[in-house]
Amino acid sequence: MSTQKVNLHSALLDCVMFGRSSFFREKRAYALPSPSEIRALNSKSGDARAEDFYRPPPVRIPSLGLLVKYGADVTIREATAQEMVREKLGGRVPVPEVFGWIKDEGQVFIYMQLVQGDTLQARWQNLKEAGRRSVCTQLRCMVDSLRTLPQDDHEYYIGSPCGQSLNDIFLQDRPELVGPFKGPDAIEQFHSACGIDISQHTSILFTHGDLVAPNIILSTDTNPTVVAIVDWAQAGWYPDYWEYCKARRVELDSHCFSPKIQDEWRMKYLPLIMDVVDEEACYHPWLQFVLSKGI
Repeated sequence: MSTQKVNLHSALLDCVMFGRSSFFREKRAYALPSPSEIRALNSKSGDARAEDFYRPPPVRIPSLGLLVKYGADVTIREATAQEMVREKLGGRVPVPEVFGWIKDEGQVFIYMQLVQGDTLQARWQNLKEAGRRSVCTQLRCMVDSLRTLPQDDHEYYIGSPCGQSLNDIFLQDRPELVGPFKGPDAIEQFHSACGIDISQHTSILFTHGDLVAPNIILSTDTNPTVVAIVDWAQAGWYPDYWEYCKARRVELDSHCFSPKIQDEWRMKYLPLIMDVVDEEACYHPWLQFVLSKGI
């Protein structure tokens, strides 16, 4: 898609647009491409298939510095979470700027900054030890920053930003599990609903929810830096063990992460990025919850 051009002679979108975003300040175009233009670009590229209504490949338009993520499974809460983190944490956590969003014909379109780089998943096996540890150190600072985000209304709750229900993949299609759970006993409510047998003291902290190698973008130079963390669809306020448990559980692409590399990632490098939770008290009960729900 690197040489694709977009027909920009369309009316302004009836959507949420950030007029002060760099897209409009820099006058890249007077309007964002319409959903029909985005679908046409994907169709023309040959990447999209008829069955990709729920999550087709994102459309990249380098000439506009634009990436459009869209589909029936894409939610506006992802855009609001992404923009909230960018606004509150500034340069401490690199997050692509959101230019706007729209819902059209059952699909949500999120227009955001295109960040050039490679996924950590693609680069990891070719990085030397010093480069790996440098990336882990950078990520640790970012995770620590995310943990400092306070809940706006000063009321304890487990849910997405603005008190909405959770969007975690391990809770999808289970409306009784997604909350939000509010009040001083929010964690107990959540554990009771999910059947998670964790009794030790647990805090509620802001969590990316899917901090895995494909969602970490590195610069393309020899000594890479983390230039973006993407895919904020599952972000929200969770018990403090959730980030680690999710990151350890998710299976990565075996073409880039062989079983040996994945085991090394989990045991050696993941503990450099986030706090490890107790196996017997936290991880095993959480894993039992995941397996018992068939997810």
